[in-house]
Amino acid sequence: MPLFKTQYLLFIFLAVTTIASHTWIAQYEPDGSELLTDHWKYKTSENSQINLTSTGFNLISNDATTITSIYQDIPTVAPGTILLLSADVKSNDVLAGEKPWNQARLLLLQIDKKKERWDLPSVVVSLTGTHDWENYPGIFTVSHETQSIRAIAQLSQATGSLQVNNIQLYPVRETQLFATIRNIMLSAWSVFFLLLIGSCLISKKQSIFLRLLLVCAFISILAGTTLPGKLKNQVSDEVKTHIHTQSEQTKNTMTWDLSKIWHFCLFFLFGLILCLMMTQERLSRMIFAILSLAAGTELAQKRPRKFGQSDKW
Repeated sequence: MPLFKTQYLLFIFLAVTTIASHTWIAQYEPDGSELLTDHWKYKTSENSQINLTSTGFNLISNDATTITSIYQDIPTVAPGTILLLSADVKSNDVLAGEKPWNQARLLLLQIDKKKERWDLPSVVVSLTGTHDWENYPGIFTVSHETQSIRAIAQLSQATGSLQVNNIQLYPVRETQLFATIRNIMLSAWSVFFLLLIGSCLISKKQSIFLRLLLVCAFISILAGTTLPGKLKNQVSDEVKTHIHTQSEQTKNTMTWDLSKIWHFCLFFLFGLILCLMMTQERLSRMIFAILSLAAGTELAQKRPRKFGQSDKW
């Protein structure tokens, strides 16, 4: 029981510290000049219009059958570059269309030699209804197959108005302080996970096979947590590309995030092994082990939603 209380208190301390570091420490700093210019292109219809302002633009559409958009093509950016697209966005009376993507959206779309890469992350914000001004930042890693990039604001077969101000696109890099704190927190979480798994392994009358499976599941979860985001995205993109090339049917039906599928499978295996190892008297410890490991890995990988003063250029 003292060990269980120690684990519980350590988890609370690590969770609070991790959330605080994500809240107060700026993750990114500029690594180059502004990529957007004043040369925007438009796509409108008879029942839609785009009004330019001194600080941005306003899209208005009464036609739910067409796409009203303003976009700008970005020169070639080196593969692996991290880009930050941010803007102040406001929507008024936006009515969504039939498809999930028929909304008011701000996007950063990557394009290879053959097609637009909608399989890669692209959405900064997607809105319906009425929302007051709010700043929306989006972080994107340039794929190795990307030939060009397009910044887009659009009403995609949706009606209403979308206002965008202070739109900016910059290459960025992680700040040294954030990288240092992140490595310290990852090390601390790793020690906590080892303590957690170690207490499960000392359970008596359990087979070596179950203990070995538990260790393998834990190592897989830990590897997924500590793997750099850029490398993780690259692996995920390559797997998606391979799956999509198999058949058009597979491409249309495979809509889940592969990282989430892998995450679910590993924790399902971890929980199943613990269920086999733990006696009913240790049910509370088993539940705590699963929940704390799941929450800890999410907190350790979490990216801050807001940016510090050094990120607002």
